[in-house]
Amino acid sequence: MPDLQERTCIGGLDYGRIKDFAAVGLLFYVDGNYVWKTHSFARKGFLDSVELQAPIRDWEDEGLLTVVDGPVIDIKHIVNWFVEMRETYGITKIVVDLYRLDLVKTALEDANFEVLFIRNPRSIPSKLAPRVETMFANRNLIFGDNPLMRWYTNNIYVKTRPDGNKEYLKKDEYRRKTDGFQAFIHALWQADEIVQDVGEFFLDALNF
Repeated sequence: MPDLQERTCIGGLDYGRIKDFAAVGLLFYVDGNYVWKTHSFARKGFLDSVELQAPIRDWEDEGLLTVVDGPVIDIKHIVNWFVEMRETYGITKIVVDLYRLDLVKTALEDANFEVLFIRNPRSIPSKLAPRVETMFANRNLIFGDNPLMRWYTNNIYVKTRPDGNKEYLKKDEYRRKTDGFQAFIHALWQADEIVQDVGEFFLDALNF
């Protein structure tokens, strides 16, 4: 991973299913590459009840996720992570979708973050699909050594609707989680802002 200290970034959050997984992350633009720094939270009760084909405890030991105990994944875990990240990185804005917006918006704004919300989440994949495909094809996206993020990404399948628009869906609703990828997509929706901040990258230079 490149040096990200004090660089401007956009936060992304997927907090839809608060009884199993939630994911947070920061999206940077460094030397022509997008860099995604992410963390996840998993609820102990869910892990105890569902057999996932994934080494969750190993990933916990590696610091890639935190297992929390309780009836839900409390929003305080999300807020605390972003507050901690703000001590090192230039984050002021976090992108979320409309799901649980009232809870998320209040908690993050109380911690002095600006919350940007996606009014029509289903429209975002179609708008971003060319950029995402270009990133992977040109290897312009850096996760670092993060097997959890690779698992999230491999659990996605792309569905092309009859109108030609695309959706990012789960291969399995319960056992193959995609939260980290969805949090990345949320942040990517506002990626032009960090691109403009560094002043060295222009969208018209991309061959979509």
